[in-house]
Amino acid sequence: MKSKQTMFFAAFEDFEEILRDFEASIDICYYKAGLLDTELIPVYDSLFEAPHVGIAVSGDWNRLDTYLILRKSIPLEVRVIPQKSGGTKFAVDQMRNATSIELKLGGILEGRKGVIVAGRVATISDDKYSLEMYGLLSRNLKKVFKRIGAFYVGRIAEEKLKEGWRLVTNEKLPKEHDLSFTEGY
Repeated sequence: MKSKQTMFFAAFEDFEEILRDFEASIDICYYKAGLLDTELIPVYDSLFEAPHVGIAVSGDWNRLDTYLILRKSIPLEVRVIPQKSGGTKFAVDQMRNATSIELKLGGILEGRKGVIVAGRVATISDDKYSLEMYGLLSRNLKKVFKRIGAFYVGRIAEEKLKEGWRLVTNEKLPKEHDLSFTEGY
């Protein structure tokens, strides 16, 4: 399997129409992804139902909510992971869900003015459903966003960058790690 990813910076308004069009074109649902403490996996028919949509609750994109997107007709498979310290965790990821893609939106950092945290859409699968969903979402994003370096940047996020906002994958890293206009603009 060869992974694919499209990384981006966006305010919620940059991404809203792209997401609505995506949800209207494919009958999907979103599962909270990651290593979870319960087998009761949060699921949403629309990402607009999920908490914190378009708001980054962490300055590190590795700590943002990630969603596994599956067609509604395909059941989610959860891996049970026994813990050495006792107990069990539940893995929601692409390892057993090859027909899925992953999405983390990123967005304006909650409680901090002047920071937008990156998001990404990705797949590690070469399954036709996964590639179809990834292609649709990624193509629509690339049509509307501007490429700066390795990232695609929404209109509002670009305006904020011009105003001096930080566009980051991790706000704790020095500013030289931030997205800047010198990166292939």
